[in-house]
Amino acid sequence: MTVSYFAQLQNNPGWFAINVLVPVLLPFAVITAVATATGGWRTVVLMLKKSVDSGQLFWVVIGMLAASGYEAFSAYNRHPELGEFIAWTLGWCVVGAVFSSIFIAINACRSLQQEPVRPIIVWISILMTLTLSCYYPFVHFIVL
Repeated sequence: MTVSYFAQLQNNPGWFAINVLVPVLLPFAVITAVATATGGWRTVVLMLKKSVDSGQLFWVVIGMLAASGYEAFSAYNRHPELGEFIAWTLGWCVVGAVFSSIFIAINACRSLQQEPVRPIIVWISILMTLTLSCYYPFVHFIVL
């Protein structure tokens, strides 16, 4: 199955670029372009750090969870034999979206009170983004 997954990624680079790389990397590219034009590389690093610290990656996570859930839900009629996998996928997508929303709310409250962001929340957002960057294509290609 792993070989098939990597073969699918290799055979569908456009899908991967549009559905995974653009949501994850395009905001950082735009921040880099704007910061370079306005304040130089020191500003680039500061703005990139601020965007990750403020929990912006959780929005990407929610989008990828929604897309993964939609892929799984829409595949049920075509592949009823994958019912258990689809049910687990939908459950984890809902749980992940709820927890991501909670983390966004926590970061918003801390930011409003001008408190520092906890590093563990930043690492959770990075880990969830990396995980979904692999899991979303897996769901797409396994139920295709």
